[in-house]
Amino acid sequence: QDHPSLTRENTMLKGCMKRARDEEDGAKACVLDEEDFDRIRKDMKEYDQKRETLIKTSRDVQKLSKQAIFSLHRKDFDRARQQLDDAQGIAESLLPTVVAEPTLRQGSYSNALEEFAEAKIFQHYLEEGKLVASTGIKLVKNEEYLGGVLDFCGELNRFAVQRATARAEAEVRSCRDLVEEIMDQYLKFDFRNSQLRRKYDGLKYTLKNMETMLYELSLSKAGGDHLHGGGAAKKTKINDNDYKKGANKKIDDNDDDN
Repeated sequence: QDHPSLTRENTMLKGCMKRARDEEDGAKACVLDEEDFDRIRKDMKEYDQKRETLIKTSRDVQKLSKQAIFSLHRKDFDRARQQLDDAQGIAESLLPTVVAEPTLRQGSYSNALEEFAEAKIFQHYLEEGKLVASTGIKLVKNEEYLGGVLDFCGELNRFAVQRATARAEAEVRSCRDLVEEIMDQYLKFDFRNSQLRRKYDGLKYTLKNMETMLYELSLSKAGGDHLHGGGAAKKTKINDNDYKKGANKKIDDNDDDN
């Protein structure tokens, strides 16, 4: 049996060790805020969930917009209008999420709105014969509108090929004149090395294609009854194939999204 003095010393030692452990635990508790880290993890998880939903739903906006462009090429204006109305409704349903989390706009949502803008611009041109202003397209911001205009020029090129095949020189000229005016406006921007810059670089090829179409039409007109056996008719036929390839590309895009 331990001596009473030793027992008292052991008890005192244990008490000191316990106080030291308590003080150490208290010091650890003050080093970081675990609840704050829990909140951060929760916020990040919710953000990822919103992002996944936005990406998935934005694909529907983009797909409907592509389908509307194809419908417009086929002159199915009622169907195109319905597809664009559906696309706008879906995009508007996502807007509260984008407003709450502005960083989510870039990427899938912005790309979908750019496709939507392209379709609306093409629709307006076919109906009114002019370029719709950015203020005439809901939801779309400046860069999305500018990107949509450049993409529209590609669709206008396909449309011009189709009209050239029908010998509608005045309509082809109107397409060329609009692209020329668009190019004149875009020359005043400084896009630097951005996606808009890369799209803009392709605009001069679109303009060149339209100039070539008008030249071929002038040859066809000059050739008169002899053009059926001449080179001008053959060139116009090649352009017709180009238009079909462009339309088929839209079909392929739609298939890829399914």
